[in-house]
Amino acid sequence: MKLLFAWRYFRSKKSTNAVNIISWVSVFAMAVGTAALITVLSVFNGFEYFIKDLYSNFYPEIKITAVRKSTFSISDSTCLSLRSIAGIKFVSKTLEEKILFSFEDNQAIATLKGIDTSYNLVTGIAKNVRYGHFNLADSGKLPNIVLGVGISNRLGASEESHEPITCYSFKRESSMQALDPTQMYNTNLFTIEGVYVLQDDIDNQYAFASLKAVQELAEKENQISSIEIKLKSNEQVNEVMLEIQKLFPAADFRVESRWMQNKTLYFILKSERWAVYAILTLMLLIASFNIIGSLSMLVMEKEKDIRILKSMGMENKDIQQIFLSTGILLSLIGASIGCALATILLGLQQQFGFIKLGNADAFLINAYPVKMIPTDYILVLVTVVFIAALASWIPARKASKVKMGAA
Repeated sequence: MKLLFAWRYFRSKKSTNAVNIISWVSVFAMAVGTAALITVLSVFNGFEYFIKDLYSNFYPEIKITAVRKSTFSISDSTCLSLRSIAGIKFVSKTLEEKILFSFEDNQAIATLKGIDTSYNLVTGIAKNVRYGHFNLADSGKLPNIVLGVGISNRLGASEESHEPITCYSFKRESSMQALDPTQMYNTNLFTIEGVYVLQDDIDNQYAFASLKAVQELAEKENQISSIEIKLKSNEQVNEVMLEIQKLFPAADFRVESRWMQNKTLYFILKSERWAVYAILTLMLLIASFNIIGSLSMLVMEKEKDIRILKSMGMENKDIQQIFLSTGILLSLIGASIGCALATILLGLQQQFGFIKLGNADAFLINAYPVKMIPTDYILVLVTVVFIAALASWIPARKASKVKMGAA
């Protein structure tokens, strides 16, 4: 009944044309605000999923490291028990070592990460190789290496270089007082097989070689710095971590999910998203002043109707609910139009990518990424209804206080 009154009040022709204009301005303002909010949230979703997917090519779903030492060893029986845990799909052993890279007259200090044959199955790093190939298998000559594009640029070396790259690592038992400096470090030559492009921090810090080659260079036979794991399903993370902790006690080992490995990144992504949501919600709140003006003028126009309804026995709270419903209905019409506009715009962007990021060569993607999530639509609609209810409260309250008497 109240909704019927609200619908009739919205549709009915007003005696003053200004009321009609303000009502449609209110609808337009809520439509634009809703479309903007959904669009921006969807773009943030696109960037969030893109960044997470990008980092998933380096950071595993679960990582095991030692608490007190930089490296540790794992027995074959423990490794077999780890692989047999339900929910684990692939297991990879890695060793990270700070290395001095030298090529011709250029030098750079970075981390050489030794990986086994399962590493690419765990992270998918190979698909980020932009130049050359991700092939670290022993060729019978020099071991292969894949450089990050940042390291490659600093050294002036690439997969097209005809000369190998030289890697230096301090010996574990070297004497700092040795007369011959060459006795203080191990050295080995690597053939540059490829160059990967992932993310600046990673590209400038990491190079990849086979686990065996890095263990030999660092004199850490059978030693690893981490065990990296890929799961059969992301939903099993907590359950699998509990099982892993039984094999690797918390006092000696750190078992981390991908979120735990990148707490700062995930916090920033969520914080930016909610900050933008708050700013655009404030824009909707400002737009809702149109609703206050529209309903206030509607109350003034419908005073005679309100008196008639009261004389027929309608209570103040019912009158108030009619005008509250009118305000919410007005905002929902605007929100529905806004949702439709945002969906069309985002669908076109998703399909054709017509809004570009600028210089295509400076980014890993050419156009703004978007991802539409149903919960965002629900969140925006709930926000619109809440704001409309707040904006409609004062005019609705004023309508309920209209007293019966002569028109």
